[in-house]
Amino acid sequence: MNEPEHKMGIKGSDTRQIFFNDVKVPVENLLSERGNGFKIAVNILNIGRIKLGIAAIGGSKEVLNNAIRYSNERKQFKTAISQFGAIKHKLAEMALKIYASETASYRAGQNIDDLIEDFKGQGMEDGQAKLKALEQFAIECAIMKVHGSEVLDYVVDEGVQVYGGMGYSADAPMDRSYRDARINRIFEGTNEINRMLVVDMMLKRAMKGELDLMGPAMAVAKEIMSIPDFGSDEEEGLFIAEKKVLKNLKKAALMVSGAAVQKFMMTLSNEQEILMNVADMAIEVYVAESVLLRVEKLIGIKGEEAVALQKQMALVYLHEAVEKVNNAGRAAITSFAEGDELRGMLMGLKRFTKIDPMNLKDARRQIADAMIAENKYIF
Repeated sequence: MNEPEHKMGIKGSDTRQIFFNDVKVPVENLLSERGNGFKIAVNILNIGRIKLGIAAIGGSKEVLNNAIRYSNERKQFKTAISQFGAIKHKLAEMALKIYASETASYRAGQNIDDLIEDFKGQGMEDGQAKLKALEQFAIECAIMKVHGSEVLDYVVDEGVQVYGGMGYSADAPMDRSYRDARINRIFEGTNEINRMLVVDMMLKRAMKGELDLMGPAMAVAKEIMSIPDFGSDEEEGLFIAEKKVLKNLKKAALMVSGAAVQKFMMTLSNEQEILMNVADMAIEVYVAESVLLRVEKLIGIKGEEAVALQKQMALVYLHEAVEKVNNAGRAAITSFAEGDELRGMLMGLKRFTKIDPMNLKDARRQIADAMIAENKYIF
């Protein structure tokens, strides 16, 4: 056994190398049948990924609580800095990213639990049911690991900024938070690896016939050349326009991924930049959709007035997701398309990443003001 490593953060966790030489494991102590070790290890990674994403959100809430309290206490020009628009923007952005990531984690976790129960209902043994369910939702586990860890990184960085000079002091709470947060983008497979896994797993399922990607992708490619569907003015219901935006964001992701597959075929794995662009599109669509679904359900239970702020968070997040999908899509398209294909795909991307404008500043201020009044994260 080696000496403990000296790390940047998580110093309460002992990290050292351990060597096992000539170790024999009795047959009765095997966790499963011989040969199943790799499958179990991979599924343990899936569990670790979604759990890490959720743990990161817990840490994010604590950091935001500290930032809100400090912003209410710290005065500049005889005014609490929480009353300044720039600080409100930061607090609101931190909150809506936390809420969105937590929501997507709830969705993925519930889906996994439901599938475990379905498998057990079919007579599958408990351990096998869990392994099979986690395997089916490995993509979502990777998404939540990436999103949750990057939300935490964003939150701690902005937390330091809210504290200003004190944020850089080791006597203030942001110092440890900032250092401890950094490992989460490396744990359980780096975020770069997880992004590539998201796309790789989708493509493998498509090749096995478990997931139809190319059919919808080809349909989207045809749609680019057709007259846009402006929808019906008679449609009614909650989030009708927003659901259409989400549907179009999915088309954008299908368009880019389908074209990339056709262009590179078996060498696509070498185009890591494009894979990560496509993953970013998929991640944002999944999280934005999750928030809308949660808020829609809450409105059905509590009424729209009771969850007005959550609705604002969902709408602001959707607007930001549209921008991120557009940026990632453009980066991917310009990496491999040329001439008429380039122009056509950029035209399609523009069509699929449209959203009616709203006053994002006022929405963020409402979110921030509610937390400032309560002196904590309230969602």
